[in-house]
Amino acid sequence: MLLWFWLVGWSAFALPVAIASLRGWAPKRTRSRTTPWAIRVRGVALLVIWLGGLTGPLLRWSDLDTEDASFFASVVQGGLLMFAGGLVAGSQLGERFYRRAMRAQTVDQAQGISGRP
Repeated sequence: MLLWFWLVGWSAFALPVAIASLRGWAPKRTRSRTTPWAIRVRGVALLVIWLGGLTGPLLRWSDLDTEDASFFASVVQGGLLMFAGGLVAGSQLGERFYRRAMRAQTVDQAQGISGRP
């Protein structure tokens, strides 16, 4: 019974947020600081985290022994969390490179307007 509550509660919390991020929705402050593709990448990361939250209860319902299911669940959940963390870190790094390139482009354009070499 507790597993059902976990599955329903976790899906009711995490799944709508992940789908909204995939569709590009974010709070106004986040949209002003982040590009749309980075918001969507974070939505994929949220879906991966949602999937990681479902693996524990689903493996407990499987025919595996309790120890085997616990070990397999911890490995899968750890791997999924690392993958989601890599997606978020990659989107942050991409944002940083994008901002740096836009800043350099703005400086180059400003130098071209003023006529300085």
